Amino acid sequence: MSTATATAAAITVQAFRSPEGCVAYLIADEATGSALVLDPRLDQVDLLAQAVATRGLRLTHVLDSHTHADHLSGVRKLAQRTGATVLAHATSKLKGSAQRIAGGMRLELGATILTVLDAPGHTPDSFALLADGHLFTGDALFVGGAGRTDFMGGSASDLFDTFRAFEALPDSTVVHPGHDYIGRPETTIGAEKAENILLRERDRATLVTRMSSKAAPPANMPAILRHNLGEADAATITPIELQALREQGSAPVIVDVRSPIEFEGERIEGSLSMPLETLDASLPALPEQAELVVVCRTGVRATIAAEALGRAGHRSRVLEGGVLAWRGAKLPLKVGRKRLPVDRQVQLIAGSMVLTGVALGTLVNPWLLGISAFFGAGLTFAGATGTCGLAHVLMRMPWNRPLGLPAGESSTCAAGAATTSGCAAPTTSTCAAPTGREH
Repeated sequence: MSTATATAAAITVQAFRSPEGCVAYLIADEATGSALVLDPRLDQVDLLAQAVATRGLRLTHVLDSHTHADHLSGVRKLAQRTGATVLAHATSKLKGSAQRIAGGMRLELGATILTVLDAPGHTPDSFALLADGHLFTGDALFVGGAGRTDFMGGSASDLFDTFRAFEALPDSTVVHPGHDYIGRPETTIGAEKAENILLRERDRATLVTRMSSKAAPPANMPAILRHNLGEADAATITPIELQALREQGSAPVIVDVRSPIEFEGERIEGSLSMPLETLDASLPALPEQAELVVVCRTGVRATIAAEALGRAGHRSRVLEGGVLAWRGAKLPLKVGRKRLPVDRQVQLIAGSMVLTGVALGTLVNPWLLGISAFFGAGLTFAGATGTCGLAHVLMRMPWNRPLGLPAGESSTCAAGAATTSGCAAPTTSTCAAPTGREH
């Protein structure tokens, strides 16, 4: 999903939001056609490259606002595809070739000048970009919140100083955060000074105390960090190449790391179901010395799984583009019973209850608006923390349990719902509801 915001100045900003709330930005200098991409996810590379080509832009730089721990970065892959230069903060531990930047530096994007602002707190290597009245804050500042500071060298005290630097900017400065958990993709410095309880906190010790609570780390965080720092790059194979091996009778073992319900719905015939959440426990079931191809929906979970397989001594490659690319190449898929994904069920239930609460509160009794408030608070908390209360309940319902697989195919685990923890610092004590899934 993308949205475009035209400015009266020299740049345009196009936002690409993932279902989990991560936001990548394509920033273009319209006069020269020069562009950069900030915070691309690995599963957004094709979409971003297509957007650059469609608009006739020349991508000069790609960069992450910090070392991400909750999703795989697409910076290096996008740079390889387009020839753009990788930028990284001077304190980043990113391996490989990258042009280093630091606070106070000015970057040329055609006729536009972008200023780098150090913004530590969420991570030590966090920075923000300022251009033509637009501030790209990464995970330092969200709409109504901020990035958590309880892992990866985070510091609430450093974030306090980052807030003060942001406050010094004009109130009209448009803020573009690295995550949108509440369906509000941008804000202004003035609005956050008035409404953001974390930014408004004027006492350093109180902010540190407020942000001292710890939450579960993002799922697969070690593997994600190794990939994002350039310490592990999975080899890949295209759908056409894999199909050719299968037709030659020399096919590798195909390991499908999607959930059992996804596997049941459609799969490459003969593949093994080994969901990512239980992969380590399933490793003894793999043939020794076998060449493996790891498959998921788009390639993201497969990349994480390939890293784990490599550490366990297995040779593996990732199917580029996953099942979606296999289907797009018109290669055969075995289709079974398809069911609405759990996250879609959560969205339907929560949305219906919000609408019901509004209707009852308007027509029957204003107190019934509390139904909408309860589910709205639950969705906000779920987006910020990844806590999946409603999804956990739904996964236990009979219609969400996988059926037995046909003879000749195998699964190594029962159904389960993965939960991931997001990057937002807690600002409320509400609980419940859904988590995102890989798209």
